[in-house]
Amino acid sequence: MSDTLPLEYNLAELPSSQHRAGLAGLVLMVRWLKNEPDKKGICEITQIDATSAALNIDRDGYKYLFDKVYGYFLKEIKFKDDETAKNVLQPLGGFLPAYDATNEGNDGIWIKLWRDMYFRVIRPDDKPKHHFKSRIEGKENPEEENLWKNLQKPPKSGSQIKHSLLLGAQSTSAEDVPFKDRPRYQLLLHFWPMVIQTYVPVTWKFDRDRNRELMEDTGFAIIVPDIADLENFCDELPDILRSRGGEVVRYRPKESLIDIAAEGGLDFMLKLNQRLALKSYRQIADLLLGVDVIHLQKPPKSRTIKFWGTARVDPVRPMIDEYARVKEMFNNPLFRKQRMLNVLNEKVWFHGYGRLLSKTDSDQTIGNSVFRGDVRRAFEDFRRVNESKGGNIMDASTKETTLKTVESVVYDLVSTYVREKLRNKYQLEWSKVKGTPDEKKFNEMKGKVARESFLAIRSRTDEDFVEYFVSTLCSYSQFSLKGDGFDLVAGALYDEEKRNQVRTLTMLALSANGCSPKSEKGDIQK
Repeated sequence: MSDTLPLEYNLAELPSSQHRAGLAGLVLMVRWLKNEPDKKGICEITQIDATSAALNIDRDGYKYLFDKVYGYFLKEIKFKDDETAKNVLQPLGGFLPAYDATNEGNDGIWIKLWRDMYFRVIRPDDKPKHHFKSRIEGKENPEEENLWKNLQKPPKSGSQIKHSLLLGAQSTSAEDVPFKDRPRYQLLLHFWPMVIQTYVPVTWKFDRDRNRELMEDTGFAIIVPDIADLENFCDELPDILRSRGGEVVRYRPKESLIDIAAEGGLDFMLKLNQRLALKSYRQIADLLLGVDVIHLQKPPKSRTIKFWGTARVDPVRPMIDEYARVKEMFNNPLFRKQRMLNVLNEKVWFHGYGRLLSKTDSDQTIGNSVFRGDVRRAFEDFRRVNESKGGNIMDASTKETTLKTVESVVYDLVSTYVREKLRNKYQLEWSKVKGTPDEKKFNEMKGKVARESFLAIRSRTDEDFVEYFVSTLCSYSQFSLKGDGFDLVAGALYDEEKRNQVRTLTMLALSANGCSPKSEKGDIQK
């Protein structure tokens, strides 16, 4: 039996989140290998706690470990245009197929997503795939051999690191200085891809020919957990992976589709937090320092990886709770994306919608029933949250109520304007037309009134907006502007920042009050 090599690690000494994730990946791989029937050599975790782990490994165990990390299979791909087929190299993924509840015949939707991501943006070129190709050819891998030799050297010795092992790093600097890492740290970088979570950020483009939004993915959002509690993280992750759903949208797992890359970090922490909720003595911040989000894409027929950016999402419990509350509430991608940005940036819920409504085709906003429904839902949600905090009820029919927020006052003012204009100009009242043939006419005219004012406000800013707001929207009796309501709106109109908020809220309130049967066609399908 060959001599064993002891390796000890402490989270605090590791230089990056990828190294810390790599330590978790190593622990999970070694745990999984214990039950493999063809296990060879010695490779075992001798100690693990919240902040550290120790490993004993010999030469045969090292080789067996790498054989499993870089296990492969050849998948036959048939091309549509001809009858030829090609065997395409695919990574097995170590322990990941075992934790994919959808996996049957090595073809689960989550492991397929991981494999697609792995060879597109982590190991996209032929050189980083040499670990797999050496096994296809039945040869020893020189890089792995050199790493094993370097592991025998004094702990502080350094060896050059491949840029493919550490995202964001280069093998050499612009001055041709090699990038080095300690061998025992470099070992960990072979395992972090097993622990990362993969999401697919999508964008929506309006197709005028089809009169609908079409979904396009923008690569992959790689979520790297920055681990604070090693033992408990390794205990919880397998159950989180097993709990992922099997619903598919356009060949991707539905749960993987997100509107912005950083949302993937929130979603992963939410899943982890839900697991911890069953154990009252733990919180998300006990297990993670945060997550690093890396957004990468390899466009078709391109050899270049587009690096869209990185983000750091901290385990802030109120932010995660707010994300959990709103993630299933909205269906329109335009509305939902801005709402997610506001959650991540800890902004008020309507922040940024003024620009969105001003720059986007009105057919995609007030002219889209799904968008209008989301706006109504947002105002209703605000009302519930406001009431839970002791605010007054936003109800246009309760004339005695004094509303104490600009959101409530503007929404009530707009609702009254639309209702009163329908009654005075078109002699239409909902209580009289509901359930009658005139209900359709009521909806058409309501949509017309709201859209005309929406377009008028969208083209006005500053004093022009104030003049229109006062002369038009306030032209009917507005009980909601009595008392505090009047002071709130008047004060806001004289302050530039708050005036822009009133303008945004007015366009949103008009969207919530708009209704046109024509706009029910071509709504965005989630």
